[in-house]
Amino acid sequence: MDEAGPWGTGPFVLKEGVSVLDKRSPTVIMEPNNDYWNPTRIPKVRIKFDNIISKAEAIDEVIKGGKIDIVTELTPAEAMKVSESSKAGVVESRAKTVLVGVFNQNKSGSKWKNKELRQAINHAVDKNLVLQEGHLGYGTIMPAMITGGSFGYNSSLSPYAYEPKKAQAVLKGAGIKDFVIATGAGHKAVADSIAKNLSAVGISAKVDTSGSDGWDIKLVEHFDWSPNHPYGVVHREFFGQDGGFRSMPVNKGFEDIGKKIVNSPDNQESLTRELEAYVHEQAFALFLYAPSKLYAVSNRVNFTPYRTTVLELAETTVR
Repeated sequence: MDEAGPWGTGPFVLKEGVSVLDKRSPTVIMEPNNDYWNPTRIPKVRIKFDNIISKAEAIDEVIKGGKIDIVTELTPAEAMKVSESSKAGVVESRAKTVLVGVFNQNKSGSKWKNKELRQAINHAVDKNLVLQEGHLGYGTIMPAMITGGSFGYNSSLSPYAYEPKKAQAVLKGAGIKDFVIATGAGHKAVADSIAKNLSAVGISAKVDTSGSDGWDIKLVEHFDWSPNHPYGVVHREFFGQDGGFRSMPVNKGFEDIGKKIVNSPDNQESLTRELEAYVHEQAFALFLYAPSKLYAVSNRVNFTPYRTTVLELAETTVR
């Protein structure tokens, strides 16, 4: 929305304002496009975006039934606050997100090249407890990198079971005594919960938010914005040879399945399920959960979120 309206060919037309990273007008107004090609998706509401009000102020407005109807990207703590309102509620989207701990296989002397040790860390962490303590239960435990109901989800897989005694024996036998969890401030509660789990199996775990090197796992949240290509958008980003989050040697087994996916357009889903099974068995990451996306929504509004986390409002109506 880089030019003043009116213009637009989607469900809405831009009526007023501009909104790009380096230039935002105080308000942006969008109106239904009555010439939209799909008449069943012509919006029934006029949308006004407020680019000045702070998030905290916007949440307070929703809670008291004020001028704001929808606030996006709530934290779990903000969602709990909204849930206590009689004039608004929380809409939870089981989005195509993933939160995992990336093992640092590339650091000097890393023991995380050993599959059995990566599996042991997965068995040492109670994912349900981490979800509750880190995200107040707003999320879905995952066996690998794809959420249930999404393209390529492998229903034959189960999350790694919480087996602390088994994990402790393996980790102690390998001489694992210390462990560093790297994270940003947004996932510190998750990291603290993981550290508590690891302490219970005899490992001295430290949470590092400084961005320094030397970590054992780094918490990374990512989302799948593609309709049917999680290999290219998710798996390759974490484990592929050109992946932005990769911290491991190139893995031939992973690359071979990836090539089959790219070269077999008619078998995409079955091959993606095969890749999920391989990633799970190899325990390339500490698999945690898919964080839900949370919205504060006024009781005046019917709002349906999209799993891609893109803010689509064509189906939004005013009661």
